[in-house]
Amino acid sequence: MQESDAKKYIMDNKLTLVSFFLVLLLGVVAVIYPEGTKDFMKEMLALTIIDLGAIFLWYTLLGTLALLFLAFSKYGKLRLGEGKAKYSLVQLFSMALCAGMGASTMYWAYIEVIHYYMDPQFGISAESIKMEYATAFNIFHWGSAGWVINLMVAIPFSVSFHIKKNRTLKLSSVLNNMLDDRMPEWLKKGVDLLFIVTTLSATTLTLGLAIPMISYNVSALTGIPDSLSTGIAIIIGLSLLFSLSSFIGIEKGMSRISGWTIYIAIFLLLYTFIVGPSALVANNVTNSLGILFSEYFRMSLSTDPYGSTHFPQYWTIFFWATWISYSPGVGVFVTKISQGHRLRDVILTLILGGGLSSAFIFGIAGTYAVDLMNQGAVNAVQELSSGEPLRLAHDILSQLPLPELAIAIFLLSMILFCVTTLDATSYSLTGVVTKNLDAEANVMPAYRVFWCGLLTVIPIVFLFINADMDTLKSFPVLIVIPLLPILVILCVKTGAYLSSQFGDMSEGEIEAYRAPAKM
Repeated sequence: MQESDAKKYIMDNKLTLVSFFLVLLLGVVAVIYPEGTKDFMKEMLALTIIDLGAIFLWYTLLGTLALLFLAFSKYGKLRLGEGKAKYSLVQLFSMALCAGMGASTMYWAYIEVIHYYMDPQFGISAESIKMEYATAFNIFHWGSAGWVINLMVAIPFSVSFHIKKNRTLKLSSVLNNMLDDRMPEWLKKGVDLLFIVTTLSATTLTLGLAIPMISYNVSALTGIPDSLSTGIAIIIGLSLLFSLSSFIGIEKGMSRISGWTIYIAIFLLLYTFIVGPSALVANNVTNSLGILFSEYFRMSLSTDPYGSTHFPQYWTIFFWATWISYSPGVGVFVTKISQGHRLRDVILTLILGGGLSSAFIFGIAGTYAVDLMNQGAVNAVQELSSGEPLRLAHDILSQLPLPELAIAIFLLSMILFCVTTLDATSYSLTGVVTKNLDAEANVMPAYRVFWCGLLTVIPIVFLFINADMDTLKSFPVLIVIPLLPILVILCVKTGAYLSSQFGDMSEGEIEAYRAPAKM
């Protein structure tokens, strides 16, 4: 990097160092006290999602209504920044999808529906109805609601950066800007540190799920032992790939890789659809969308207060809490790629695109898995009950024609999803520690590579302590409790700002505001 490039950016080195040593400290504690760490995180997870779970449900539902109002109101025609959009809406969605859903999507695609079948909601006992609602919940948990949660961070950040021209992507700076510069310095540092730890925690869950799945299937294809050293080698390999992608930039790296990732995932799913029970898939997805539309509010606010399974807590509420942990990092990234688009277009593209992509991914993969279970081709319930989700995913993919090819494509999609997710995360973290950004929100490539390296630390620690699913799920969820009030304040103050600045303008005046010049 040239000297002029280094001088172009002013970095918050203190915040970077504190974040680094905090992550290192967490890793050391986990290695020294592995069982204590796992027990503590499980207990805190239960406390969070059971006692405070209703808060997450209301946050998501009210956020959905607020964003839909914003999109269809006159404020929806506000343009984020000046000039034409650098990325099309298709590119925006594909990059946001790869950043916001990641390898976890492929991990759960073929197996999550079986969990819902085994643990039915609403007192359902009939076998056929259990299967129908299982797919509906699968689509619900990965659909539009998650993108609402991401947008509840992305919109305030985008308004602050592109409309108010507050050229920083620090959460503290955006919040302070909306609060008219009334935050004390110590609080701003704490908010930014919370942002970084939350983003690192969310990424840990993605890698924590993806690495064992990749390692298991690499072993099955090649005969290489599925061991700790294999897992670490995979993490190092992934870190090199997304470090390279980060260094060459979003335009040449992330934008292209996200396109490849989407195409490969679509190919695998279309292959599953064509060679699988195509008519059943079409009917089941259609039926599941009908259930989702008719039961949306019930599914959104269900807490099962007198039940004993805690399905809403360990699934719906957990999902919303996990989406919230991802939302700061995804929100910063969406701010970068949304320049030049209208608020309405960004909101509706992500909400509608998120819902449709969820129906496509989980409708096809989930229906295929349930059909194999019904035929007795895979013993899905037994394998999940005995704690073998990796084996179940492999067994399901092995039922496809040309199974080695199907598993190889599945592996490639997971690897690319990991790369794009971590690439976007490294951008977001670099943006947080950069004090000055240009109008296009560019960041220092070398710092992105640094974060790429740091992002691999916690997943390696979890491999060392042999962290189970509950431990992986606990890590990001626990962090969102102090974060949630900050996000609520940010959303409320952003709405107040839009009303005060543009409330007296007509829809036509807002549409003409910063509209790109016609050629």
